[in-house]
Amino acid sequence: MSPRPTRLYEAVAAAMDAAPEATVSTLRETRTFAELRTDAVRRADLLDAVAPRGGSRILVTLANHPDYIATLLAIWSRADLPILADPSLGAAEIATLVRGCGIDAVVQAPLPGAARAAVAEGDTHAAVAEGDTRAATVAEAASVALDERQLAVATGFSGERPDLAPGTELGRLTSGSTRAPACIEFSADAVLAAARTWAEASALTSADLSLCFAGIYNGLAFNTTLMPSLLTGASLVLPGGMPSGGAIIRHVTTFGPSILVAFPAAYERLTDYTRASLAAATQQALRGIRLRLSSAAALSPTVAEHVALLSGPVSDYYGIAETGPVTFADGTRPEGKGLLLPGVTVDTRPRHDGAEVLHVRTASMGTRYLNYPGEFERAIAEDGSYITSDTGSVREGELFLTGRAQPILNIGGRKFTVESVADAIIAHPDVADCRVLALTTPSGRDCVGAAVQTSTGLDPAELRAFLRERLADYKVPEVLVTVADLPRGATGKVKAEAVRALLTTSFQQPVTGGR
Repeated sequence: MSPRPTRLYEAVAAAMDAAPEATVSTLRETRTFAELRTDAVRRADLLDAVAPRGGSRILVTLANHPDYIATLLAIWSRADLPILADPSLGAAEIATLVRGCGIDAVVQAPLPGAARAAVAEGDTHAAVAEGDTRAATVAEAASVALDERQLAVATGFSGERPDLAPGTELGRLTSGSTRAPACIEFSADAVLAAARTWAEASALTSADLSLCFAGIYNGLAFNTTLMPSLLTGASLVLPGGMPSGGAIIRHVTTFGPSILVAFPAAYERLTDYTRASLAAATQQALRGIRLRLSSAAALSPTVAEHVALLSGPVSDYYGIAETGPVTFADGTRPEGKGLLLPGVTVDTRPRHDGAEVLHVRTASMGTRYLNYPGEFERAIAEDGSYITSDTGSVREGELFLTGRAQPILNIGGRKFTVESVADAIIAHPDVADCRVLALTTPSGRDCVGAAVQTSTGLDPAELRAFLRERLADYKVPEVLVTVADLPRGATGKVKAEAVRALLTTSFQQPVTGGR
C-alpha cells in the first residue's frame, strides 16, 4: 500500500486541479497545470528506482523550469521530503548535506558528456576535471533520468540521520547563521500560511501572470511566487539562469506579466535602457506590470528611480529564510520595508550580547535546522519569536530597518557567512590564515574578496580551483590576494581596514585571466 501523500501535495494538487488551464512557461515551451499534474505521476514512479516511497529525503538542485514543479509534486505525492537547494552548490557542500541530513537521493541537471563518460568508467576525478563538481554524487550509484534536464541519483547513504520534527514537509537551505548550508524544516501549516498570507496581501488572483527570475529554492520565489500562484491558479513564467538586461526585456515584451520578481541585480540591468530606446510594445508591457518585487538587498536610489520611470516603483519586501515573509511593500513608500503582514509581530529587544535587534514571529516560521541540532532553537526567544541580526523599528505598522548587528555577506541576493568561505580556504594545506570580506567593485557591484596568508607562494589560480570543488561559484572569492603575512596590529589581530585596502588595490591592477 502506497503511503498517503503529504498535506502540501493534497492542497496544491486540489488547487491546480481547480485551474487546469493555468500555465507555467519559458520562452520555448508552456505546460498547463493539468499537464504538470499528469507528469508528476510519471516522475513519482521513476523515483522508485533511487529512493523508497514514504519518508525519503530528496535534495533538489535544479534551475527554474516548469518541470521543476512536476518533480516537486512527485516528491510530495510519494510522502517524501523535498529539500530545495541552489543548483550551483559544490560537490563538497552536497556531500556535507547528504551526511548531515541523511539524504537518500539528489535530483540535479544531467552531467555534461565528458563528465558523464568519466563517471561511467568510475573516474570521478576526471569528471571533476571536466568541470562538473557534482560527479562524486553520481559515481557507482543508481540513477534515473526524469527528463532531459533532470537526473535523480541515489546517494547510497546508510548512516544514522537526524529525525525530522513532527509535521515537516519541506526543507529549504540557508547559510546565514551557520558555517555550511543549513536545512530549515517547515511544516505544511507554515508553508501554506506563508503562501496564503502573501496572496491575500498582494491581491494575487488567477488573472495574474508572474515573471520570476529568482530561483525557486529561494524564499523570494518560493514564498511569494511559486506557492501563492499554485494555490490561486495564477500563471507563471520561469526563465532559467541569470538574467541579462536583454533577457528581461524579451520576457517582459513576450509575456506582458502583471508581476515581476527578481533580485536587485536584475533591476540594475534595466538601467542600460531608456524609455525612448525601447519599442512601444515593450514600453507598454513594462508599464503594465502592477507589482515589481525585489528582496535580499536594497536598490540604490539611482536604480530605483530609473526602474520607476521605465515601469513603476519596486517593492523591496522584508522576509527571513527562517520566518518567511514579514512585510508587504507596494513600492510607494521607499523609505520603509512595507507594512507588517497579517498575523506578524515585530519588536525590538536586546539579545544575549546586549545588541538591540528585531524579534519576529510569523505563522510561517520554520521548526528547526535538520542538520544543526539546537542551533535554530537558540535563535528563538521565550515567546516563540525568532531573534534576528537586523536592527530597526516598527512605526504605525510599517517596518524600518537601520542595519545588521553582525556582518553576513550578501552577494547578488545570496546571503552566507564569512566563516563558510574562510573554512574552505583554511582547508588548503598551504594556507596559514585568511580574511574574507565583501568588496564593492569600481562599477558598484558587490563581490567576495579574500586575503590569504601562505608561506609557500601558493598560486591564486590553484587555490581557486581548490575552492570550486568545495564551494558554490558565488562564494569563491572574485578578488583573491596571497601574502606572506596578513597585516596585523600591535596585539596581533588582523587589521580589517588594511586587508580591505590590500584587496581594493587589486582593482587598479591589470586583469589577466582573473584577479
